[in-house]
Amino acid sequence: MRDRNYDELRELLTRFTDSSDAGSTERDIRAGDSLFDMHPAPQAAPETLATIKRRISVRLGMPRRHTHPLYRYVGAAAAVIAMALIGFFGRSAPEQPRVSYASLIPAAIWDSDDLVSDDAELAYFRSELRHIETQMQALEAGDGELVAAGSLDEVELELIRIDTQFWKE
Repeated sequence: MRDRNYDELRELLTRFTDSSDAGSTERDIRAGDSLFDMHPAPQAAPETLATIKRRISVRLGMPRRHTHPLYRYVGAAAAVIAMALIGFFGRSAPEQPRVSYASLIPAAIWDSDDLVSDDAELAYFRSELRHIETQMQALEAGDGELVAAGSLDEVELELIRIDTQFWKE
């Protein structure tokens, strides 16, 4: 290893251990590298490598097939033709499932003529709106006995509160 690599190694080791342990570890690695440099591994003979490769191929069961090159070309041509046919005719897009809106509403409400009275939330809001409408008409007419809220501003604030509740539901 070059000195720069040893410096990077020491920096890396200091991230995992304290500096004294990193320094001793780096020196041990440097000594091991010098031993490998002084005593290189012997090269294997070409005959030995060929024997090892032959034994591996027999052990793994890799048969040596000598096929005619024409078979490869026929297979490649068949793949090209199949891809061309798929591209030419294309695949039809899957149909999107259709939503039956009638199934979203319960049958009792669907068969009814008055959706507002059948839906409890809508019935509540309709009654609140009618109550506020009555209060506003009483205020405009000047009849103070029917007005529970006391002023037009309070009625408008209550109407705004009901309107915001409606959209939160």
